[in-house]
Amino acid sequence: MIYLHKILPFFLSPLGVSLILLILFFFYRKKVFVLLSLLILLISSNSFVGNFLFTYLEHPHRPISFDTIKKSDAIIVLSSGITQIKRNGVKRYQWGAPNRFFAGVNLLKNEKADLLIFTAGQLPWDNNWKPEGYVLKEKALELGVSQKKILVTDIVKNTYDESIKVTEMINNNSSIILVTSAFHMTRSKYLFEKQGFKVSAFPVDFKQSNSRITILDFIPSIGALNKTSTFIREILGRLYYKIIF
Repeated sequence: MIYLHKILPFFLSPLGVSLILLILFFFYRKKVFVLLSLLILLISSNSFVGNFLFTYLEHPHRPISFDTIKKSDAIIVLSSGITQIKRNGVKRYQWGAPNRFFAGVNLLKNEKADLLIFTAGQLPWDNNWKPEGYVLKEKALELGVSQKKILVTDIVKNTYDESIKVTEMINNNSSIILVTSAFHMTRSKYLFEKQGFKVSAFPVDFKQSNSRITILDFIPSIGALNKTSTFIREILGRLYYKIIF
């Protein structure tokens, strides 16, 4: 199932739709397919478009001061896609969204909860790597966090798994501070609330830009294309869970 969740969104992404259109051109030899493919790529790789779409994804979440967060039973830090690189016997873990980790640790140090839970994200093709939660736990211990205050879930593959595995560690009517990227918060909060948790959102890793619009925003970029693709994948995820729940 996880393979389908990862592969299917590609066919609705800008690159996927463009590829389908080019294949249609190969069979039917109609230039309209090539023109549509180029138009989709031009629009989806536009920085102005990418930023607009992320503004929608991150709404209504805004950066939050630690002082405004009430104490809860636990802080939950969702996995963010740590990757591993190994060369010449040297192995390193590289973080996808380190702001999640640092926000969780700082919330704990600000006494916003007495328990910090990391989720052990690990995809099937990365099963020879250490699950993400254990990498983050080791780093938290290095920063002086007490081992008694840190828990790591069983292995999880997606956000739904994370919400389920946390219920196996604390009561599902507990109050939690949920830490994840702003664009991912709406879906994550929805899933944890469906499990019965009282959720206080602490969004981080904001992607929308507040910079003044310039001519550069209308020049195609890989970063903007990635934002557009992420937008489509996230919207599909929200719709999927809204339907099954």
